[in-house]
Amino acid sequence: MLANFVIIIYVALVWAFTFIFLKMEEADVPPITIMAGRSIIAFVCLLAFAIVTKKDLIGHLKHLGIFLVFALLGIVALWIGLAFGQEDVSAGIASVMVTTVPLLTFIILVVILREERFSMEGLAGLLLGIAGIVLVIGIHKIMAGGATLKGVILIGGGFVCFGINGVLVGKWAKHIDPIVTSTYYLLLAGIVLTALAFIFENPTQVPWTVDNYLEELAIGVICTASGYFLYYYLIHRAGAYTSSFIFYFIPIFGLLGGHLFLNETVVLSQIIGVAAIVGGVYLINRAKLHGKA
Repeated sequence: MLANFVIIIYVALVWAFTFIFLKMEEADVPPITIMAGRSIIAFVCLLAFAIVTKKDLIGHLKHLGIFLVFALLGIVALWIGLAFGQEDVSAGIASVMVTTVPLLTFIILVVILREERFSMEGLAGLLLGIAGIVLVIGIHKIMAGGATLKGVILIGGGFVCFGINGVLVGKWAKHIDPIVTSTYYLLLAGIVLTALAFIFENPTQVPWTVDNYLEELAIGVICTASGYFLYYYLIHRAGAYTSSFIFYFIPIFGLLGGHLFLNETVVLSQIIGVAAIVGGVYLINRAKLHGKA
């Protein structure tokens, strides 16, 4: 039990700090270039782990088309949305947008596909979560439109793709080792993102600094490779329900980290909003668990 809690806290922390490192690095490095480097570094780490643990990578080449879909939806679309969206949104607000994933998954599985049982408790959780996100972003910023709204739309669009990808992974890759799946779609995403970076940003002309290299390594090794591995390990160890608790802590760590390391302002309405989101995600997961019981 203690080990599960430690993993939950660690993954939530490193995923929250992805937004902080990204905000720091975007001051000097173009967004697609950052994400291309992140994907390649994470791929190398997971490839090494897959080889050491003797995962059957060659035997899954037949699923290359499926892995490409996962790469485009779960990484390329998501990370490009994050990279460009966070140019206009604080790291704290961007980290809170992660919580749209369980909310979107509820909409897809319960409302659209009707593969899980509908419940008033789940609906209440969805509405509470949406209200919380609005509070964190700020009603006045949403109504005013402009850069903040554009950033939220880009990030939200990325997480829509990620939510759809999560449903597809559950359908198409249920019996494939998640380390194999992650290794392949990080490789394919790295190829696509590198191509886009050379087309639109010319990474060879970027004035890289030591800080940029360290930030890139932190995003690739700690936030992505170790975060992905431990997330999937926790799913196998304790199940999807326990793993979902990661989403409760990401917005808390994101707002706190943005305040401490980037001097971002945190107001009372955002704290209330995070509490509402955490409550909404809890209600949705509890409703889904009871629906399967």
